[in-house]
Amino acid sequence: MSSIYSGIRKRAALKQLAGVFERSEASTGRALPIRKTGRGIWAATPVRVIEEACRTLKDMGILGGGPPGHVIDAGTGDGRLPAVLAWLDPSRLVYGIESDSTLYTQAVTNLHTLDARGLIDAARVTLLEADYCDVTTYETRGIALDQTGVVFNYPDGNERQLARFVAERCEPSTMLCLLTHNRTLELDELERRAYRDVSDGTGPRWRLSLYCRGVASMVAE
Repeated sequence: MSSIYSGIRKRAALKQLAGVFERSEASTGRALPIRKTGRGIWAATPVRVIEEACRTLKDMGILGGGPPGHVIDAGTGDGRLPAVLAWLDPSRLVYGIESDSTLYTQAVTNLHTLDARGLIDAARVTLLEADYCDVTTYETRGIALDQTGVVFNYPDGNERQLARFVAERCEPSTMLCLLTHNRTLELDELERRAYRDVSDGTGPRWRLSLYCRGVASMVAE
């Protein structure tokens, strides 16, 4: 019975978390939560899709009790992916990196709101206003790229530059996870190890693709 109540509480907490980002989207005054940045286009991924993607990675042994290492959200937007990770896998350190000052400010506000409501522990999340493909972003802040377990990204034309960065700067086992509607996306810089389709149960399915350059024990496609 306690597991049932625990599940209810977690769903209620996720609903509150999603509500913070829904209000954040509404505050922009735009019909669609899309913003052009210096690196590409930021589009708000539904919180339920992010949750499903993170749970899929947990089931595959990549998050949760999986291999150690921090997570980098490359192009964090308004901070929703670090927030879901902090809620779902609170022991994992998460770095959300965003170069757009407006989105970065919005992410900081959202994370503070979630922390104040007790929905996440903001001490496990570090937000940076910086370029995620610039090695000095990490060197000047003491972030060890060789201790990176997972790099998340929503690809909008920047994915190959990021893949080269991961291949050159991170460990062979570091996983690059791309979450997108583009089902034909391919990378030459890293080898695709697995993919899964995820959805929030209402809209079109998203493709979660996992890439790395080393030998990895992945669940078969």
